[in-house]
Amino acid sequence: MPYKNFLKNESIKKEPGGIENDVPWEWWHIGMVRNAKEENLRKVKVYLKPSPYTILDQNVPLRGWYKSKFEVKGTRARPCYTEALLTSPYGGSCPIKCQFCYVNNGVRGYRGQGLTTVDPNYPNKIGQQLDKMCFGWNGYISSFTEPFQPIEKIFHNTERLSEEFTKRGLPIFYLTRQIPPEWTIKQLLLSKYSYQQFSIITSNEDTYKKLSPGAAPLNDILNFIMNELSPRGIYTSIQINPLLPGIVSLDDIIELITRLKECGANHVIFKFVEIVSSAAKQMIAKMYQLFGPEKGFEFESNFCEITGGVKTIKQSLRIRWLENFKALTKKLDMTMGLCYEYDHTTEQSIGPYFCTADQCHGMRVPIHIKNDKGIFEPWEGCPPSGCLYCKESNINSTNTIPCKSSFLQESHALEPKHYQINFWE
Repeated sequence: MPYKNFLKNESIKKEPGGIENDVPWEWWHIGMVRNAKEENLRKVKVYLKPSPYTILDQNVPLRGWYKSKFEVKGTRARPCYTEALLTSPYGGSCPIKCQFCYVNNGVRGYRGQGLTTVDPNYPNKIGQQLDKMCFGWNGYISSFTEPFQPIEKIFHNTERLSEEFTKRGLPIFYLTRQIPPEWTIKQLLLSKYSYQQFSIITSNEDTYKKLSPGAAPLNDILNFIMNELSPRGIYTSIQINPLLPGIVSLDDIIELITRLKECGANHVIFKFVEIVSSAAKQMIAKMYQLFGPEKGFEFESNFCEITGGVKTIKQSLRIRWLENFKALTKKLDMTMGLCYEYDHTTEQSIGPYFCTADQCHGMRVPIHIKNDKGIFEPWEGCPPSGCLYCKESNINSTNTIPCKSSFLQESHALEPKHYQINFWE
């Protein structure tokens, strides 16, 4: 029988627990994969406030993007011009509860049960990894789950993680659907290469609330950009992610871009919705459930192509919208980039044609190399668009590679062992 619980939580067997430090808790029987057999369930202590979470001792390695420039046939190659160190101060499920979330749709871990995981020692462990590294770039906080979720007030993982990067000279950027705490301003101002990023899906308030029920109100985010970030000269990048044509309109997004410019945002990233083919029917059903038959049908009609093994929006519409966005951002003196957008026929990234900034995420961030005092320093000779730019510019001789590392120029999917190599000795 086909699995029916994509994009929603599985039912959970629960047992009474107690109260610890004024926080109620229960025993949950959790599977490490969705649809786990009963004999493979694990009994887990779950704290219920401010949102369900469990404490784990984990060792999550720092790494770069999961895909390289060169992948086997049938696997989409890395399209992103922004180098980054991926972090996860909180794991499992995200309490923002976005209705389209590919993380909460994941098949492994605690995601299928709507449970957040936290390792209170995570920042210290990341600091130990940074001490072993010879080079790096922005700490991406976080590409997986909301960094400013309710339990941040208890564990302060995001705040402490930020300090591990900045005290070693590395820049950071936050990706959030919430209003960042006051302390983030100080952290962002420590490096000219740090910046703030928000994920926003539409200017339509009703649609916005239905799709991301736990997100901060749109006006609050716009006011934060206008009153807190822009006056301080903090670069602001926006992910309009995902774009759901039929649920949102082209006019909705044009209005959003215009309002972002008025508030002082610098850059916009566009990403059309996609999901693994096995969950596509559930994605479509979710849109019918939330928005009714008319919008549901329009979305289904647009959500009809498979590119690189995932279901996405038909290319003719994607290109038409992106051409509109490119013209508008140019007129408004903003820049734009794409996130994992591919040509339907060739399965090659269309990012180079539409990216008008130095990097997909916006501002130029060069490689940072550790000095003999253990502090990372920006190497200003790094090309504006990083390692992927070097390779795609056909620089083939080590004599002409700016950083003199032919390995980095290959744009690999970097793992911890790679960051510990000193390519300049």
